[in-house]
Amino acid sequence: MEEKLDFLIKYLINDVEQNIFEEPITLEEKEKVWRGLCNIREPKPISEEYLKVQDEYLQERLKDLGVTSANTLKTVGQKYPNSKIKNKDRMILWRGDITRLKIDSIVNAANSRGLGCFQPMHNCIDNQVQTYSGVQMRLECYEYMKKAKYDFGLPTGEAFITKGYNLPCKNVIHTVGPVISFNVSEEDKELLKNCYKNSLKLAVKNDLKEVAFPCISTGIFRFPRRLAVECAVTAVDEFLDRNDQIERVVFNVYGEENFEIYDDYFEKSRKVKGE
Repeated sequence: MEEKLDFLIKYLINDVEQNIFEEPITLEEKEKVWRGLCNIREPKPISEEYLKVQDEYLQERLKDLGVTSANTLKTVGQKYPNSKIKNKDRMILWRGDITRLKIDSIVNAANSRGLGCFQPMHNCIDNQVQTYSGVQMRLECYEYMKKAKYDFGLPTGEAFITKGYNLPCKNVIHTVGPVISFNVSEEDKELLKNCYKNSLKLAVKNDLKEVAFPCISTGIFRFPRRLAVECAVTAVDEFLDRNDQIERVVFNVYGEENFEIYDDYFEKSRKVKGE
């Protein structure tokens, strides 16, 4: 793997025509430098040789880290049997790395540019999804944005779909959540719900039966986390109520705080005794 990384780093340093990173020595340092170079690279043609080595490296990396299959995860109904959420048996709360989840589709919390995060090694989901899928995803995103002719970027709440490439999911659905500057408006809440509903509509349109969502807009977009969970679960529950094709929706969290908020929400949504 290290020889592959050396090749990828050397190629990208020449490709982006700059080297803003210190000379990597350890394998961990090389992984960070390669990721950073991927992040700053603009969507432009790339050699077949690079793609071949990149794909081999990413598949070896994924094999070493391991994947989780969505169909092995317990549903909300199994974990919270007294929940009054109507479609709890088609929902899952899972804490883990969404880029290592084997499922029909995952949702990427994108920015309005629609091309991924260009900040080197930023810890957002957009950065990670674009990095570990491979440069092909940014190229496909670019082609979509160019064809769609979005003069001011991808509209908030809208979504588009790409292949998953080197991720274990089949497809990635990209959506842009609302950015909160001060107080959350009713429009902000509807726009966040639209991220979930439009992503699910796109999944149905593409004959997908499983969708995994990250915590959209709750990072640097500053949407209050508890309110975001309420919007997310409500939107998904309403959609599933009207659609039978989607068999499994995963609410994916990575950090402890987000998990506790979801856990608390599902725990408190229990049926009242005697209902």
